[in-house]
Amino acid sequence: MTLSKHLSTWLLLAVTSIVTQASSANPGGVILQYHHVDSTTPSATSIDPAKFRQHMALLDEGGYHIWAVERLITALQDRQDIPDKVVVITFDDAYPSIYSHAFPELRARGWPFSIFVSTQYIQTKAGQFLSWDQLREMQAAGASIVNHTHSHPHLLRRLNNESSGAWRTRIKHEITSAQQLLQQNLGVTSKLLAYPYGEYDTQIARLVKRLGFIAFGQQSGAIGPDSDFTALPRFPLSGSYSDLETMQTKVDTWPMPLRRQQTNPLLKKDETHPALTLTFDRDDLAFDRLVCYGPSGPTTITKLEDRRYRARSDTPVPVGRSRYNCTMPIANSDRFYWFSQLWIRPNPDGSWYPEP
Repeated sequence: MTLSKHLSTWLLLAVTSIVTQASSANPGGVILQYHHVDSTTPSATSIDPAKFRQHMALLDEGGYHIWAVERLITALQDRQDIPDKVVVITFDDAYPSIYSHAFPELRARGWPFSIFVSTQYIQTKAGQFLSWDQLREMQAAGASIVNHTHSHPHLLRRLNNESSGAWRTRIKHEITSAQQLLQQNLGVTSKLLAYPYGEYDTQIARLVKRLGFIAFGQQSGAIGPDSDFTALPRFPLSGSYSDLETMQTKVDTWPMPLRRQQTNPLLKKDETHPALTLTFDRDDLAFDRLVCYGPSGPTTITKLEDRRYRARSDTPVPVGRSRYNCTMPIANSDRFYWFSQLWIRPNPDGSWYPEP
């Protein structure tokens, strides 16, 4: 994609420079997101098995610490000391190729991983998705099986003539019914949720928090103790995002040192140039090297006051999902802080995108 290539080119050029400010003592961790591990499935959500093996070899040979997602979340929430280069491996949607191609690689290395499961698919689409028995086998080998809602809906989309109250009740049922099935079939107690399509807004985030869940999106970036635990980022590594050079850059990133913030990704129907405000928690950063890319290239960065900056795209963001990806060099290294903000722009008439 144009944004990915543009951002990757800038990152690879920028690693040659050195910044002298002090670096953070708590780097956090990086979560990777895969879907299909297959060469015959849609490229946008797939990685070839041979390339997946290369990804795992890069992590193995690079000395990365592969942690279970639950371990990283607990360490961050308790503000424990975390070693550098912690990586979590996750899969969405429970496709059979996870069992046939990814599981042998991960089991051979003794690495934990997580699968976010839409339980209706397991119940009704035999052969197209993993079975309960396959999930049990992987769980016994160290995998965590966690919540991806029951039917994998666009959570923000309202049904015809659906009231706000009925919509909230339906979304709650999507999450809780999936959790009940995971508990009944696999004994799952972890309350971790991945939003289908990475879509959410502040209403859904509040509901998720009230239900006691930690939630994950599909926007990129590293996570730290001050991240928003109702919308934690993961780096997608499928299709054009899966090359080894940019993967190396991504797994070496640290969370942007920001004060905890929650920006509503769902835009108003007339909001075409969203503003992202970034409030940093330190002074000793390379603010002059802060860059945020939107769908069409670099955004305009404006300093509002000390430690506080605003990024705004010069061109309208498209209808549907898009992102601002923000990076800043880490002192005395060839690595980067990284933060990403999801935007979801409705159709001009205010209806939800995409249409049913």
